Amino acid sequence: MASRDLHTFLACCTIVLILESVLKTSAVTPLTDFMFSKSVTNHGDLAMYSRIFDKFNDKRCLKITAIGGSVTEGHWNYTRIPVNLRWPGLLAALLNARFPCNDPVGHVAQNQARGATPTSAWIEILTGQQEVQFQGVDLVLLETAVNQGAEREQAQIDAEILMSMVTKQSRRSMTKSQLEQATTSDGQFIRGFTGTAAMWVVASTRRYIPVWTGVPYERISDAMYAQLPVAQHHGVPIISAIDALGPFPTSELQAWFNQTWYEGDPIHPNQRGHILIADLVFHYLKTAYEHTRLFQWHALPKDYIPREPMFLSQDILNMFLDQTPIKINLANMNDILRRNVTRCSGWWTYADVPEKIGFIANNVGASCVVPLKSDEVSRLSVGMAHVLMYKSYENMGMFKMAIMKGQMGVNGVCEGADDPNVQVLGSMIVDSLWKSKASLAEVSILHFQLPTASDKSACLLVHLDVVESKPARLKNKVKLLGISFF
Repeated sequence: MASRDLHTFLACCTIVLILESVLKTSAVTPLTDFMFSKSVTNHGDLAMYSRIFDKFNDKRCLKITAIGGSVTEGHWNYTRIPVNLRWPGLLAALLNARFPCNDPVGHVAQNQARGATPTSAWIEILTGQQEVQFQGVDLVLLETAVNQGAEREQAQIDAEILMSMVTKQSRRSMTKSQLEQATTSDGQFIRGFTGTAAMWVVASTRRYIPVWTGVPYERISDAMYAQLPVAQHHGVPIISAIDALGPFPTSELQAWFNQTWYEGDPIHPNQRGHILIADLVFHYLKTAYEHTRLFQWHALPKDYIPREPMFLSQDILNMFLDQTPIKINLANMNDILRRNVTRCSGWWTYADVPEKIGFIANNVGASCVVPLKSDEVSRLSVGMAHVLMYKSYENMGMFKMAIMKGQMGVNGVCEGADDPNVQVLGSMIVDSLWKSKASLAEVSILHFQLPTASDKSACLLVHLDVVESKPARLKNKVKLLGISFF
C-alpha cells in the first residue's frame, strides 16, 4: 500500500473512531494477519485472563487501567492528542462495540499515564498502595518500554517488581484468616493471584537511536527485549506495535515509518499510531477470547498460579509488595513544610516545565535538611532510601544526600542538623546529568544504618545538597520528586 493511500485510509479510520458509529469486530487499521501475529511477542498464560473472558461471555463490563509514559499520555509534536483519542480510550470503544456489556457506562479504560515515568518510577509511585490503586481493576496495561533507560539486568528486575505489584497479593490486603490459609505448616507464605491481569504494551520506540533494521535483531531503542524473559517466565503477554511494523532494513521503509508513525516527533506516535496500538491490543483480547470459546480438548485452567521471582530475591520482592515505606513527597511544598524544616536554602517547589513539579535547586551550595521523626524511624526495618529524581542530558548538576542521626527535642523537632559531630548513617553522590538524550525520572538508592531499636528518641536528618562537579559546570540544576524510606 502506497504511503499516500495509507494516509487516506487511516484518516478515514480516525473519523470512524471519533463518530463511534460504524465500529466493527474486525480490525480498523490496514494491518495484515502477519503483522498482528508479529505484534504478539509473548502470548502469555491465558489462565491469567480467564476472568476477563468470562466477563466477555457474561456481558459484564471490564475496568482497565493503563499506566505508562508520555506516549500513553498523548504527547505528540508539542501538542496533546485528545483523551478519548488516545489508545486506551480507543481500546475501550473497540471493546464496547465487540463485547457490549450490561452496564450503560460500558467497558472503561482509565488512562493514568505520566510523562517521563519509567518502570522504576512507577514502582516508587505504587509502593505501599498498589492494592488500593488496582482494586477492582480487571486488566493493567503497562506501557513503560519506551522510557526504560536502565541497563538490561536492572530493567528486568524493575519489570518483575512492577508486574508482581499488579498480579501478586500483598499481605496488607489480606485478613488474618486469609494470611493463615496462605501460610503452610512450615511457615512458608504462598502468595496468591490478585485477580488482576497484566499486559506489557510496547507503544513506540526512540527514533534518534539508530533505526531498528533487524541487524542485530534485538533493538536497544526500547526495553521490549529486556522485558521479554520476565514476561515469558510469568506468563504475561507482550503486544508490540513496533514489532508489528518492523524491522526497517531499507531507507524506503525507514522513511515510511517516520512519515506515517512519528510525523516529525522523535518518540511519540501520531493519532494514527494510537489507533494502531488500540487495535493490536483489541485484536489480542478478541482472538484469545475466541480461542478459549472454541478450544475443545480440555477445560482451560481458571486460576492463574503466580510464579516465583527469577530476576531478584524473594526477600527484596516482599519488601516492595508488603511494606509501607515512609514517603516524603518533595513535589508538594506542604508535605515539606509540615515536617518542620528549619534549614533550607536555594530549593523551591515549582514546575520548571509544564505539569512537571519538583523540588528544584539551580546552584552549587543549595542545601536543605528534611527530618524524619522518631515514630517514623521506628517503622523502618531495612535501612534503604529510594530517591526519585529527574536525570537529563543538559544543564544538570551533582546531588549529595546524607542521612544523619538526630534526637527528638522537647519541642517535637529533630535536633542535630548543625552538630559537627553528628553520626553519619549513610551518604551518596549522584550525577543527574547523563548522556542519554532523554529527560526521565530515575531512582537512586542509598543504603544506610538504622538507629538501634532501643534508642526511642532517634530521628533522621536527611541532608539534600547540590555540590560542585569536577570539572565545574556552568549550570547545576537538581530536581527531586520524592524519597521513600524502608
